[in-house]
Amino acid sequence: MTERFGIPLVTEELIDCFGQLTHRLVLEIDGTVSITFASSGVTARVDPTTRAVLTPGMHVPQSLIDQAASMRLT
Repeated sequence: MTERFGIPLVTEELIDCFGQLTHRLVLEIDGTVSITFASSGVTARVDPTTRAVLTPGMHVPQSLIDQAASMRLT
């Protein structure tokens, strides 16, 4: 967990079978999840409640959307 403005946020790092970082997911203060693709450094924002990709022009695989949805605030 990281601390931003006194609010604990959840960060998850996904690794491949070789132990290399593939994606970093961060649950943001506003309840969205930022997904950074390690290979390109590009970040997409996802609404975990509606499972909508909020970053125009970005395609996020369903498996990553599922992972983001598991991080949502309850």
